[in-house]
Amino acid sequence: MTRTHRLKTAVAGFVAAGALALGATAQALTIDAGVFAVGNGDAANPVVRTVSQTGGFFLDTINFDLGSFTHFNMTSTHNLSNFFGVPIFENNNDTEVVGAALSFTSQPLADLGLSRDYHLHPSGIGAAGGSYTLTMWGSSAPPVPLPAAAWLFGSGVIGLAGLARRKMMTNA
Repeated sequence: MTRTHRLKTAVAGFVAAGALALGATAQALTIDAGVFAVGNGDAANPVVRTVSQTGGFFLDTINFDLGSFTHFNMTSTHNLSNFFGVPIFENNNDTEVVGAALSFTSQPLADLGLSRDYHLHPSGIGAAGGSYTLTMWGSSAPPVPLPAAAWLFGSGVIGLAGLARRKMMTNA
């Protein structure tokens, strides 16, 4: 019994030492990307944030507000890091609304009425001297194309109207 107890104690000690070693190299930065607007945070002038890594685990926070935009876009590049991903959270209840990805294209996000509605959590395991860059911008809803079925239906209605008019002309 004492041999099992000693083994469990040794394993628990190794786990605790590993957690302390990893915790000592963890990075957690909070960065403000501001409020996106035309000229600062649009497609022509995106907000770019580059973060250097100290090595080990990192879980950073980047706060942003879409301003008058309704959709979020982001691309990322990273070097000397593993398992890199960026989920989107809302600042209201710190709830994840979009899972981790390397980029987002026209991701709709509602205005929550906060000073910074959303935040990103870039995370992964990085080496000392590594870095990642996020390029972010807001956009309006993309235009919805008129489907071919609507054109076909419209031309059919015009054809029926023409037939009805012709019938009325012959009856008169």
